[in-house]
Amino acid sequence: MATRYGVRGSVQLAAAFRTVARAPTVAARRRARQEAGQVIADAYVANLKANDSDQMGALVASIAAVPDLGRRDRTLVGAREGKFLGYQPSAYSHFPEYGTAPHFQPNRFGGIWHPGARPKPALRPALEQNVSAAALAYFRTIASEVEAAATRVAARRAQR
Repeated sequence: MATRYGVRGSVQLAAAFRTVARAPTVAARRRARQEAGQVIADAYVANLKANDSDQMGALVASIAAVPDLGRRDRTLVGAREGKFLGYQPSAYSHFPEYGTAPHFQPNRFGGIWHPGARPKPALRPALEQNVSAAALAYFRTIASEVEAAATRVAARRAQR
């Protein structure tokens, strides 16, 4: 869709490009990453429910797309150790994903042999199947920010 922004001349065009280039702000990029991560998190939860890996509900309740506290330019999807943004994490999210070998589980009564569990991958398929949908969610958010910046440039030019 073509839009007129009222920019005339190379000086005004260069100024408009500088303004539009600053459009995806840090907050806008964070929101876009959050939306893209949420697409994958929703698919992860759906895969866990389809695999019948949500008996207790703690794993599903702890899955979210949140900004990484260590690096501001990264969003993490999944259940992690440590309390984050109101979600109580699940420490066993790798067990349904990769399965377990037969092993002995000691307890105060002596213990039992666990026969093991077969892997039921959920996160990797969620990522592989929804990469394009997550990218579209990210770019839709960024495009709306750039469009809003271009509209602001046009409004400023119209006032002059």
